[in-house]
Amino acid sequence: MPVIKVWGLPQTEKEKLIELRQDLMGAVLNTKELGIESERDIACRFPSDMMNLDLETKIIVEITGLFEKPNQGARVHQELARKVGEVVHQLFSSAELVEVFVNPFPIYQGFWTSRKPAPEFQPGRAFRQIERAFGMGFQDRHND
Repeated sequence: MPVIKVWGLPQTEKEKLIELRQDLMGAVLNTKELGIESERDIACRFPSDMMNLDLETKIIVEITGLFEKPNQGARVHQELARKVGEVVHQLFSSAELVEVFVNPFPIYQGFWTSRKPAPEFQPGRAFRQIERAFGMGFQDRHND
């Protein structure tokens, strides 16, 4: 599940945060190569800054929880970063800086969910596809 964290937002009315959340989710859903089909499969958080420094001037967005997949290279992640950055910059145009970091996650390093995996998600099969695509062996890192 992609997790979008937006750091450094100024005090903002709830309606603007709702709009930002919807636009961020739309940016993820509109990046078709990610294979995300529902807002239910995206988490969006706006952590507060306890020091209240740099608010309104520097907004940093981190996108984590995207599983590394052979069909999602740098081009897809760059497109996602651009879309998300443009959404944030449009709503907070007075910010001196908006930066977006996309951090894909290699699922073999550890993952658990309370949700029943979708039928097409088969970790063993996914690892074999990655092995074929990259010529790597992960046999000692996962179990089918």
